[in-house]
Amino acid sequence: MKVAILQSGNNGFFPQFYNNLSSTLISKGHEIALFSPRTGVNHRTQLNGQIFWGGRLNWHIHNLLYNITGIKDVYSTLDTLNLIQKLSKFQPDIIHFHVIGEGILNLPLLIQYLSRKNIPIIWTMHDCRAFTGGCPYFDEISCDKWKTGCGKCPDTQYRSSRIDGTSLQWKIMKSSLTKLKNLTIVTPSKWLHDFVKQSFLKDYNCKIIYNGIDQYPFINANGTKLRESLGLTNKKVILGIAANWTARKGLDTFKYLASSLSDDYKVVLVGTINEEIPNIIKLPQTSDIKKIAAYYSMADVFCNPTLADNFPTTNIEALSAGTPIVTYSTGGSPEAIDCETGIVVEKGNKQMLAEAIKIICMSSEKYSRQLCLKRSQRFGMSQYDEYVSLYQKILNNIE
Repeated sequence: MKVAILQSGNNGFFPQFYNNLSSTLISKGHEIALFSPRTGVNHRTQLNGQIFWGGRLNWHIHNLLYNITGIKDVYSTLDTLNLIQKLSKFQPDIIHFHVIGEGILNLPLLIQYLSRKNIPIIWTMHDCRAFTGGCPYFDEISCDKWKTGCGKCPDTQYRSSRIDGTSLQWKIMKSSLTKLKNLTIVTPSKWLHDFVKQSFLKDYNCKIIYNGIDQYPFINANGTKLRESLGLTNKKVILGIAANWTARKGLDTFKYLASSLSDDYKVVLVGTINEEIPNIIKLPQTSDIKKIAAYYSMADVFCNPTLADNFPTTNIEALSAGTPIVTYSTGGSPEAIDCETGIVVEKGNKQMLAEAIKIICMSSEKYSRQLCLKRSQRFGMSQYDEYVSLYQKILNNIE
């Protein structure tokens, strides 16, 4: 079986996902190739089996046209033909989409080719942009225009163009994607699955496969020395991890916690913060998995006050290190935990979240490391076996 992966950028969770999926497929005797646009970030983080297509200049031209018109994913014709040529040469049995709608290809042209060839497609949706006018998340502002057609977009944080082309963009996505004859959608959360089933993609088969990680580094982590080096031996440590700390990631909530909790507690944030915040220990982002695991291990509670998210990997990393979680009821974030491994509170309710942190820190036996580790087993490498099984079922016309 030959599997072609389409993904726009080698950043965030994707490299970890791809490496785990790739190793699973290869161990079972299958072949995999990653098709990525030729952009700076992709060249800086090259992955095994990566095949580049297109050119950086055309990528810049595409985004310039988007800024002028408010419409994306309809340009880059030559680059898309280059991708089609390389796909034809590879001759995949299955094509697996991930994030593709980032101003890198001519989506209608690609869909036309795939429909003509009738190659089975699996699309793992990591956010909502496939069935909206371009926004990855809309629940933060409680918008439901995507159900009938976008336009007059109330949220500009995800749009770099001054032109509101969301109505036409939504129509283009609907017209293109509903032409696919052999599409199976996968979502990493029930939250996103339910939205898909309310969208113009509702008639397609949609399955839930939660994200999985290699848990070994987290299970075997020991954060005692790190805790001592930071002077936190006698503190209740509240940990947050993000690449870049913004309001959407919950930075305002951590500011509240740092100013309102007693001196018995200490907030530690890992990632980029572009401001000075009193009473918060800031640690730099790192790619060292052992150090990341030690961060989780030293914490008494992992706090995830995200305001828009699908299924945060940080939650399952925390569980795999035996650390309980407090999170807002945002997206698929609550789906990682149960009543024995964390507490979910109303989104945006900072006072309630602070109380939940106190409960966990005072009830270490109830929210034990053993229970967290047991829960984390649902999100291990076996998740990638589910993808291989799904590929085979589709090729055998079982699905």
